Amino acid sequence: MGRPEIAGDADEWSIRLAALATLGQYDALTFIIDGAARRKGYNVVDVPADDATRAAVEETRRSGATVQTQTTIRLADDRVATAAMIAPLVATAAVAGVLVALRVGRSFAAADALIASEVSELISLELAREAVVARDEAHRRQAFALYELARLSLFGERLVETLQDVTVLLTSALDHDLAQVWLFEPDGALELSAARPLENLRFEQMNAFEHDALAQALHQQRIVRVGQGALRPWVPAETRELIVVPLTDRARSLGVLVLGRVRQRYAETDEDLAGVLGRFISRLVVKATLDREIAERSEPAAAPDADREWADEPQLTRN
Repeated sequence: MGRPEIAGDADEWSIRLAALATLGQYDALTFIIDGAARRKGYNVVDVPADDATRAAVEETRRSGATVQTQTTIRLADDRVATAAMIAPLVATAAVAGVLVALRVGRSFAAADALIASEVSELISLELAREAVVARDEAHRRQAFALYELARLSLFGERLVETLQDVTVLLTSALDHDLAQVWLFEPDGALELSAARPLENLRFEQMNAFEHDALAQALHQQRIVRVGQGALRPWVPAETRELIVVPLTDRARSLGVLVLGRVRQRYAETDEDLAGVLGRFISRLVVKATLDREIAERSEPAAAPDADREWADEPQLTRN
């Protein structure tokens, strides 16, 4: 029999859990991470949801003890598990949760609690390793994004096109589903200068002080996080959470950077990074504005030189 092909993370976990289920003599095996929708399992259809198993899971979360209970959970192979053992995952800075082991027609003994503890340790170590890999990958993407922002601020020629490149960068290299840059117009209105995605935009110009989140960010010059229940008609309705970052040149307000996610929530580290992004974009806007003003001031000076060149040419006269 050939070795199984591993196409991705789901296949890797399927193989790991199948091996651990064999080690523990389980008919099915899964784990539940606190505060996360993610679930991996072997021979399970869904998260165990019967009352007895839910109560045992809550008891393990509360006390940290290994608990066993009777259950009636249908497995992926159409058999029905009759016994469940719930053990805590080894809590780390990366994850916390529980292991759920299931058997069909057989109960668990006291010795099984020791085996479940060892299986839990192996799963916890693998989850911690995954978290380190994911963190390193996130740091690499952040470094790339900051490098690209620095490059755009140095070599970007047209402000609107450069800001559009920035929003594409923020939604592709970083974990944002939405990025918008709003800049103040001379009349005091905020105008949408760049956005990603471009679809379903309800506003392209607005009074910032008619919207609490924007007003707070601009008036207090601080980052504001906005949840889904708040009124924020300038972004798509499905956006779960926003970060509003003030763009400033010293004490002068330039506008705001708006970042959004549809599924995940933001963490404190995301706010810190958003502040760094806001400073980069502020410098980009200031530099582009200065470059444009310098170019506009230099244009009239070119006209006398051109006139002198024509004056030196022989004049054509009509006979």
